[in-house]
Amino acid sequence: MTQEHSTDLKQPIGIYILALLFMLAPLGNIIVSFAGSGVPNWYYPGEFVELIKTIPVMDWLWLGGIFVAGLALLARHKSAWLIAVFSLLIVLAMNTYRAFTIDETVLNPEFVRVQILISILVTFSVLIIAFYARYPYLDRRQQWMFPTAHRYDVKTPVVVHTGGELAGLTESISTAGIRIRLAKTSEALKGKTEVEFTFSELSDLKKVKAEVIEFSGDVLRLKYKSFGWGARGVLEAWLKSRKS
Repeated sequence: MTQEHSTDLKQPIGIYILALLFMLAPLGNIIVSFAGSGVPNWYYPGEFVELIKTIPVMDWLWLGGIFVAGLALLARHKSAWLIAVFSLLIVLAMNTYRAFTIDETVLNPEFVRVQILISILVTFSVLIIAFYARYPYLDRRQQWMFPTAHRYDVKTPVVVHTGGELAGLTESISTAGIRIRLAKTSEALKGKTEVEFTFSELSDLKKVKAEVIEFSGDVLRLKYKSFGWGARGVLEAWLKSRKS
């Protein structure tokens, strides 16, 4: 179940497309370079492999940086976004250096220079896009680097939906899961792997879909599923207000 809430993050389709293009860019760059090298039959498997062996280590580094940047952009977390931006900055610096140190003895130096300049322009453009699109692509409440779900010992009524309704009281809540003490045991929960529940005092969140981690007697431990960063932010803000 997908949470429909005004604070949920928008789907960054444009960022995903850019990420995919950046992951494919190294291969495309290699193909374009080989096509402009003047080597006949460069596209034959044997010839292609031999040309691959001639690619300098420095080129592999910036091509790898582009791929890492694209991969990191797929992860909607501040740390991954920072890695993507850092990788793009390295690629930008390396291409700028290459633009001023082109060996004029290489085949088609003008072609290589134009290719590098296009790479610099594209990389710089993506850096600008990544900077201005970080919100709502990233949640402002999200922590930097290896965030952990802080647990709050908050007691609040909840209702577990299993075809019927089971009342309970939370014993602890985090932005990853919840522990509930049920008012009474129920046969309806036996064998269940997923349930839905609602916070009676938090109308901003509709039914939350969750995975059953533990059910023993009147204790139910759940892990949220399809719980967007926007919904997590709403929950954590509410939990912090309860603690204060």
